[in-house]
Amino acid sequence: MFKIMNLRHLEVFYTVMLFGSLTEAAASLCISQPAASKLLKHAEQRLGFALFKRVKGKLQPTHEAYILFQEVKPIYEKINKLSKLTHNLAHNPQGRITLGCLPSLGLSLIPKLTAQFLKKHPGVFVNIGTDHTEALEQKLLQREIDLAVTFQPQAQQGIIATPILEIPLVYIDSEKTTGSQDIHSIDEQRWIQPDAESLMKVVKAYRVFNHSIVNVQTYYMASELVRQGLGCSITDIYTAAYSLPKEMIHPITPNLSTTIYVLRNATVSTTKATEDFIELIKKEIGLITPVVN
Repeated sequence: MFKIMNLRHLEVFYTVMLFGSLTEAAASLCISQPAASKLLKHAEQRLGFALFKRVKGKLQPTHEAYILFQEVKPIYEKINKLSKLTHNLAHNPQGRITLGCLPSLGLSLIPKLTAQFLKKHPGVFVNIGTDHTEALEQKLLQREIDLAVTFQPQAQQGIIATPILEIPLVYIDSEKTTGSQDIHSIDEQRWIQPDAESLMKVVKAYRVFNHSIVNVQTYYMASELVRQGLGCSITDIYTAAYSLPKEMIHPITPNLSTTIYVLRNATVSTTKATEDFIELIKKEIGLITPVVN
């Protein structure tokens, strides 16, 4: 009589598919190889078809195994996320804040705000990491972080995005420039293209650059190349003020700006420490934001 695989059978099958080896799968599951082989054989008997064939001493998945794996894979991906979630719930006491932010905001803004916060709340432990907006939102949903500070969030379901402050984008140039720089007059032959999406969406609303001398992943790297005398680019005021002298930073015409947001998980009640940090951000961020020359 046909019977379906039980959870132990699925676990062995998934692990063998993942490692491609019965020996490695058994080690990962902390069982002996004969025990893993017996479970796999029992699974095949229940299913009524072979999952693997022996080819030159190695296991080769059958066509049916590949089909089954595509169905099983998302189940175990969700189980892994659940495992992360339970770990994070167990290691997130009231006096601890795990904060994520964009790399550019992690250069000066977030360290300054954190220093101010810890002076007022010395008993709180703060853990800070940097990542791009989409990754930060995923970490919030998985409860790996308590809050995130970013530009132009994706606004995924389950995320609360609170606008905090509108800040200017600036033109940065290694060559001497005076006054405001018209975005349409920027020389493409000297343009350094940042690939980060958050601020470039604002730029693309006014101009698309079809040529660049180099593409970089972050705004900080673009600023550093400008500092090295390579060319010109557009960045946020924090990155510019942190990495460049004032004479390399200029306003843009028309005025370009972006908004800083604080993100949090809509289904999670914030701790007192996290609420205090958010309030400090709202209160102090404008006071420490640089101005354009």
